[in-house]
Amino acid sequence: MSLQFTRRLGATAVAALALAALGGAGVGYAASAATTPQPAIRTFTPHSEKDVTNIDVLRQQLRNYYGDPLGTGQFAADSYYAKEASRVAAKGERYLSSRRHGDHATKAIVLDVDDTTLATWNYEIFSNWAYNPATNAEYVVGQKFPAVPGMVAMASTAEREGYAIFYLTGRPTSQEEATLGNLTADGVGVDAGYPKPTALRDGEDGLFTKPDVSAYPDYLKTACAADPGGKCTTIHYKSATRAHIESLGYDIVGNFGDQYSDLKGGYADRTFKLPNPNYFLP
Repeated sequence: MSLQFTRRLGATAVAALALAALGGAGVGYAASAATTPQPAIRTFTPHSEKDVTNIDVLRQQLRNYYGDPLGTGQFAADSYYAKEASRVAAKGERYLSSRRHGDHATKAIVLDVDDTTLATWNYEIFSNWAYNPATNAEYVVGQKFPAVPGMVAMASTAEREGYAIFYLTGRPTSQEEATLGNLTADGVGVDAGYPKPTALRDGEDGLFTKPDVSAYPDYLKTACAADPGGKCTTIHYKSATRAHIESLGYDIVGNFGDQYSDLKGGYADRTFKLPNPNYFLP
């Protein structure tokens, strides 16, 4: 998912996700919740300290999951994170290879960027799970993110088998050049080695970054007209973009993302969820 978040919840999201994992359906919400603004993350209200995972304990659990117990910012190739991500990538690769495409549409895959194709673990450690647009931009522009385990092989196999490759991120348009360089190869920072995005039939370059609302194309204006200020939610932005891609004669066979908001809204034959316990984007 993108690190240019309209709402990045950092360590607070980590805690909330831990609470959600503990269970408890809707406990602690007042009867007036329907008319009161609610947080993006809906979970339960703990009644005791014992119902909550201590934040520092949870951070250490995440370091252990990434095979980085000392918090160096480098995840281990044999970590549980790397193994889980690789399993998802392999599952996607097998599915794409098994598909028989008999219609006239060009088969395609759509890939989110942050923590779907490029792993941002180094920034989580640097920022202590507290997103800051300025420091995050340094990592983006410096092209500091390595590939998510297994995903380069999956995307490269898909390209060889005739799939169009599209990238769809919430990063702003101002970061498109750096994002492309980090994904592919431009000699700056990390060259992750992904296939270049496919040029679409209408001339678009196949790497979709999120424009300012004043520069929305017509398909986003229409899809997001009812959103606050006409500014797309993540789900509306991504689903409308996928619908746009399919309107140009592509069939999105696989859609890959680390957030459920990357995957909701249709316009994909199948979705694949990459692991990301670090933050939550509605």
